[in-house]
Amino acid sequence: MAGHGPSLTADLAVRRMQPADLPLVLAAGDLFDDAPRPDMAARFLAHPDHHLFAAIVDGQLIGFVSAVAYLHPDKPVELWINEVGVRDDFQRRGIGRRLLQAMLAHGRVLGCGSAWVLTNSGNRAARRLYAACGGEATPAARHGDGVIMFSWRL
Repeated sequence: MAGHGPSLTADLAVRRMQPADLPLVLAAGDLFDDAPRPDMAARFLAHPDHHLFAAIVDGQLIGFVSAVAYLHPDKPVELWINEVGVRDDFQRRGIGRRLLQAMLAHGRVLGCGSAWVLTNSGNRAARRLYAACGGEATPAARHGDGVIMFSWRL
């Protein structure tokens, strides 16, 4: 949208982060809840069941979605979406949607039967994002306060 933060002068790239992308992840410390720890970030990026997609503009990470392929002994693999974050000055431009759609598509490639994420009922931005990407809210949570689970059949 025009007038909502810096322009996207370079092409916006959305891609899965690999171990070689560690410096890019570490440089985006303000995007995460806490500054990424080099040892834990390297371990996350190298782990085959942990997935991080990033939105990159002009060589900087401006958004991400993280997820884990969650294994069960008696069920198909599920994709647990942990978090979606977009830098404040890039919000409301469809970046979160592109990131989440990329992660859901990746879940399908991984053979996940479903994906799910939890959010608080007061987090309207997250609820709008998950619904816009086809997530279905748990029926009981639609009417109450507290935690809401959104899920997708993959």
